[in-house]
Amino acid sequence: MTNSQESNLKLAVDKKRREISSDNISMSIGELLNLYKDHELDIHPEFQRVFRWGPEQKSRLIESLFLGIPLPPIYVATNITGVWEVIDGVQRLSTIFEFMGELKGPTLENEAENEITLKPGLILAATKHLPELKDVSFSEIDQALRLEFKRTRLDVKVLSRDTSGRDTGKFDLFERLNTYGEPLSPQELRNCVLVNLNPTMFRWLKNLASNSSFRNCTLLSDQQIKEKYDMDLALRFIALRDASVTSIGDIHEFLRDRMEIIALDKDFNFASEEKLFTEIFEFLDAGPNSNSFRSWTASKEEFRGGFTLGGYEGVALAIGRHWGSIKKMGGNFNVDLFLKEVWSQPEYTKSFSGLRARDRMARVTPAVERVIEKYTSRQNKAPNKNNKQKQPK
Repeated sequence: MTNSQESNLKLAVDKKRREISSDNISMSIGELLNLYKDHELDIHPEFQRVFRWGPEQKSRLIESLFLGIPLPPIYVATNITGVWEVIDGVQRLSTIFEFMGELKGPTLENEAENEITLKPGLILAATKHLPELKDVSFSEIDQALRLEFKRTRLDVKVLSRDTSGRDTGKFDLFERLNTYGEPLSPQELRNCVLVNLNPTMFRWLKNLASNSSFRNCTLLSDQQIKEKYDMDLALRFIALRDASVTSIGDIHEFLRDRMEIIALDKDFNFASEEKLFTEIFEFLDAGPNSNSFRSWTASKEEFRGGFTLGGYEGVALAIGRHWGSIKKMGGNFNVDLFLKEVWSQPEYTKSFSGLRARDRMARVTPAVERVIEKYTSRQNKAPNKNNKQKQPK
């Protein structure tokens, strides 16, 4: 390494250290609760929908606090108004405040996003070391134990505020932290970033993923929806539709970066994108419905199996790219035949097992483009106005 390279590396390291520098603070649960009640600690009500701890995991956390078992630090970042935004530790703080009967937020999955109410206090489950916690609430425990719980101290790392204008460096750190409890899916991690960057876009993306026609076409399991795979697919439709395959490295990094760009783009046309999304999946739902992204087996003459990502990335994205031409064709675009021909292409008769997203898309995109070009080109072969043949109305 040359002296110049060493110098550049040192400058880069120093710059990044300043961007994610932090102060270490020890605070009691009572102090953190007061900050939360005074709106000086923001745990984002939307986050409570992102995480999926059950009563047993929540009870184990409370058990750890009662027994004095050390927990990972809580990471917060100071926003432009001086409020602490929780970057890592949302579920831990939510569980603590819920146990104390102080947590506010959406109480049911189908409630309005802006409806913030006080949630009922958490009723604990029995744990390995404290089976006596079964059916216990905060208000029922001894006064001395309540005070001891409130005085329990947690380590808090306060990240310096990002003055770059993008405010995304703290989320790079968030994705590298080990969460306490059940690991998050890639889209759940992205949702945590999105809620901070653009809560309106988070709700918009969630609404797209809840579209009934989209759900009918993708046939996702309850577990996949619980892990926000529906939002992952909706984001893929938006981020990958016009992307160059060669620009895609790691798919999760690509989706995260593209999502950030859209979230911070004041000129992004969300209404137009939603209209396109809705029209396409209503079109597919009215035709092949649940067969839209299942594989066609010619020998059996039937669509078989479940949802395939190769089918989605090929068919849905291609229809999105060519939607203008397809709409002009009206009922002349036979989706059922189109899908069967797609799955008859040599690129689709081979297994997708083990392929990275970039390699999978590099294979399926040209294949679907060939087929869709064949179908949409038929509109250009319509008789001209000098043709005496009577045209159907």
